[in-house]
Amino acid sequence: MSPLAVGWLRTHWPLKLLSIVVAVTLWVFVVSADLSEAVYTIPLDVTGVPAGLQIASVGVDTVVVRVRGRRSILSRLRDEDFRAEVSVKDAPGGRFVSRLGPDNISAPVGVRVLRVSPSQVRTTLEPAPR
Repeated sequence: MSPLAVGWLRTHWPLKLLSIVVAVTLWVFVVSADLSEAVYTIPLDVTGVPAGLQIASVGVDTVVVRVRGRRSILSRLRDEDFRAEVSVKDAPGGRFVSRLGPDNISAPVGVRVLRVSPSQVRTTLEPAPR
């Protein structure tokens, strides 16, 4: 480093450090202020029906999903951009309760699923006609 650059760094260094801290704080505030939450109602897909069984009934047709993301992203999204899926591949015949959570929701990049309601879904499986 040249002596001029070293001298510039050493003079008024507390003010320079303070300006960096203020700039970083302002940046964090602006970035976090851009985050928003939204609610979407999306259809529930039941997958993985075991061979020899069929779905007789599903407790709900749609789920309500609360998500967080940048306001600019959320403003362009529609319900169709999400997918809710529950698998019954390990379910025995009869009534079966599956848990629903953020892991059951496919969301666009940059969007985080916070909550899914209902948190459980009841499915009834019956033998398929032959």
